[in-house]
Amino acid sequence: MTITEGVTMTDQMVLATQKWLNKTYRGKHGYNEISEDGYTGWNTVHALLRALQIELGISEPSDNFGTGTSTRYKADPIKIGPLENSRSNKYAILQGALWCKGYDTGHYGDLDDTYDASVEDAVEKVQRDAGISPNGAYVSVDLMKALLSMDQFVIVPGSSGDSHIRKFQQLLNHDYGAYFGIIPCDGIYDRKTNQAAIYMLQALESMPVGTANGNFGPSTKKYCPAIPYSGKELNYKNAAYSGSEISSFTYLLDVCLYVNGFGSGNFGYEDHGTLVKRFQRHHALPVTGVVDLSTWLSLLVSCGDTGRRGTACDTRFEITAAHLATLISYGYKYVGRYLTGGDFKQIRDGELDRIINGGLSVFPIFEEGGYKLSYFTAAQGTKDAATAAAAARRLRIPPNSVIYFAVDFDALDSDVTSNILPYFHALHTAMKDYRIGVYGPRNVCLRTGSSGYSVSSFVADMSSGFSGNMGYRLPDDWAFDQISNTVLKHGSDSVEIDNNIASGLAASCSVNRLSASLDMKPTPTVPPDSSTEKFSAYVNRSLTAIPIYDYQDEAGNIIGHIQPNEAYIRRIVPNSINQAGYELYSSDGNGGAIHGWYSENPVLGSDIKREWAANQEAFTDWNVEGNILVRSANHAVPPIDDTTKYKVFTLRHDANWTTTVSGEPRIIGVLPAGAQIATISATMGTKWPMYMNACYWGSGNVWMNFRYNGSVISNAFVDFGLQYGGMPENRLLQ
Repeated sequence: MTITEGVTMTDQMVLATQKWLNKTYRGKHGYNEISEDGYTGWNTVHALLRALQIELGISEPSDNFGTGTSTRYKADPIKIGPLENSRSNKYAILQGALWCKGYDTGHYGDLDDTYDASVEDAVEKVQRDAGISPNGAYVSVDLMKALLSMDQFVIVPGSSGDSHIRKFQQLLNHDYGAYFGIIPCDGIYDRKTNQAAIYMLQALESMPVGTANGNFGPSTKKYCPAIPYSGKELNYKNAAYSGSEISSFTYLLDVCLYVNGFGSGNFGYEDHGTLVKRFQRHHALPVTGVVDLSTWLSLLVSCGDTGRRGTACDTRFEITAAHLATLISYGYKYVGRYLTGGDFKQIRDGELDRIINGGLSVFPIFEEGGYKLSYFTAAQGTKDAATAAAAARRLRIPPNSVIYFAVDFDALDSDVTSNILPYFHALHTAMKDYRIGVYGPRNVCLRTGSSGYSVSSFVADMSSGFSGNMGYRLPDDWAFDQISNTVLKHGSDSVEIDNNIASGLAASCSVNRLSASLDMKPTPTVPPDSSTEKFSAYVNRSLTAIPIYDYQDEAGNIIGHIQPNEAYIRRIVPNSINQAGYELYSSDGNGGAIHGWYSENPVLGSDIKREWAANQEAFTDWNVEGNILVRSANHAVPPIDDTTKYKVFTLRHDANWTTTVSGEPRIIGVLPAGAQIATISATMGTKWPMYMNACYWGSGNVWMNFRYNGSVISNAFVDFGLQYGGMPENRLLQ
């Protein structure tokens, strides 16, 4: 027997089921007539359930297979009758339920009221697919409840079902079904599977049926063993765990790692130490390789250990001076506040200055209607981009800062496709001055980021019951992970916050300074460079002011000078006529650039060089401290590269950064003043010689890749700043 596919017999028999239901139960109390269209859906499933309740003698049929239905069914379950020709409407209901699941019961053309060998075969088939022992002559209450639902027991073509997860679901039903009944076996790690996994944990802890409840509560925490097991934790019966029991815990561990994005699906045979450390590092847990209680919680519940004290928070309340002191006393470094939303929750005048002057950073949140699906349209996304940007500019939030747009409900995967992504696509298209972040369940964050519409995630993991948080890994771009709600008290002050874990990306996705003004001096405009010979930046460390000529080989007029200690841009390779002559750009002292040449040789073709030639040093060798040049040191860029080979420069002003898109240079964003760049060389862009190479950017000890549309940029370039000058007291890169 096989599951029928397509629109042939299955659809015909679903139609026959609908016709039989309407013909048999039309006019009976509690039955609602349904459309006869041949498509299985909740209306047909509910009609089958109400028909069963009518046959069981339930006075008020409903769409719920609850305690009353279960009790009545257990007293009179569906099974093969004692006589060969036993007949019952319940047999027809069973046939219809099987057909609606895609199982061939025979009796083509119409349902009938028999339970024969073909029906028995179909029952055994669904039992095997569900992972339970086959007994085609008897339909348990759990199986009947599963049949009268939209649960699937095979991987539906075109779905995201995973064969490894399906095997785990079958194991859960087979070994632990007494605790929870029968869950789907469709390969999708959903709410039911997640709860069943917790039931498995409780069963392994020796909790009896009736005591276990599928919640990771105090008792479950008490008996949960660490892996590797040291014998410290005892089970519900106050006994140490056996080796075979720990093996079962380890199997569950492998499954949990897999659904969180770590492991191959080879459950029971993974390299646990390595995977656990990777998982812990990704979740900002202590990296020990030991699966302690906090790690178990993060594996099975999206919010993890809600007792963890984060360093970030968000709140709808104004951060007054008293609230600020409270946050500081608890060690918070980042606070999320709302750009708009009325006086009750939006950022107040002077509030950001207060927070930042207190040493905290702010991550801006935008939410005006993100708690319902209908809000999310492309038109709304375009509107919100303008509203959020205007509010951010009014509050002096620097360009290129991240604004988190909220999706504050349990958006199904289909909702993400139909509404959320079009909204964020419109945001992405319309937003010019700020980067887009997303607040929402894991699946929303993952799909928005992978589509290139957001650059950072603020994850709503506190909503652990959201389907969008179950079976989805924590996004790689997460900066803030919301895990609990609490009230902080300090002296006479108290403030309600949502407690968040901050990742290493938090510093780059929050605001620690406000713009005095949002204007930047424009980069000098120079002709696009078509040569393959690149420019690089240098510093004149001689005591001589070097003359600049308007023609190579000193054949023209002097048009300027490069002063001692001044930074400038020069072609790396000399021109072909005079092997000691170089094309260059320097500041004109008036917001522009001088384009000219100098020659290191006093005589054309001579090997003798001018005294200043040996003192033209790489720009990367010199930083500025207090308007004085100092020899630069080598730095690492944790957590990306611990090799101390990078030169680090701090931006004196906001600065554009660029990369090549589709073969053409494009300004991607603005780095705020005070940010730092790390580079290995002072090489300039091939097509834009006014921009210097930068490998990474960051703030403090946290470094990040340059990114565009969700991808890492390996050839980023930052404005060199000749418009400000090249002297230590005014150059852009210090």
